[in-house]
Amino acid sequence: MGSQPQGSMTEARPARTVPEVGEILLLIGRIGDRRVALPVSGVQRVLPMAKLTKVPGMPQGIAGVLNLQGTNLPVVDPRSIFGLPACLEDPGQSLVLVLAIAPFLFWLDAVEQIVSAQLREVPPGAVVMQRAFTPFLVSVDGETIPVLSVQEFEPKLMLDPEACIA
Repeated sequence: MGSQPQGSMTEARPARTVPEVGEILLLIGRIGDRRVALPVSGVQRVLPMAKLTKVPGMPQGIAGVLNLQGTNLPVVDPRSIFGLPACLEDPGQSLVLVLAIAPFLFWLDAVEQIVSAQLREVPPGAVVMQRAFTPFLVSVDGETIPVLSVQEFEPKLMLDPEACIA
């Protein structure tokens, strides 16, 4: 048996990482017309959009799968979770390979930049996209942007909600 190359998609990853409040590197992108931020620590790489394979019976939020280097990875489309209309794949969109318990791809309409920004907790009573998915906020160029906890979008949790109960 051969060993997996370092950085391989099947390499073991820490279970869940929640950034501490402070300054971190963030990938800034868009879902529809909404700017969002993803912690760079949870991103392996950004890929151009590709044709997805639709799989019957997938739960809401799973747009299909994509074969990446011989591994079929689920593609999470967060639009339905945030109450946004579905859209078709477009070559200008991106797929973010997320480091999680099991790797998956996260659909963004645009990737804008990587910034270092100060995290702050979402204040009580604040209206955010979905609090469980957006535990932190950052200010970038004078705009308040939700920081997505991409691990919360992990397809295993969408397929089996009890998987997160220890």
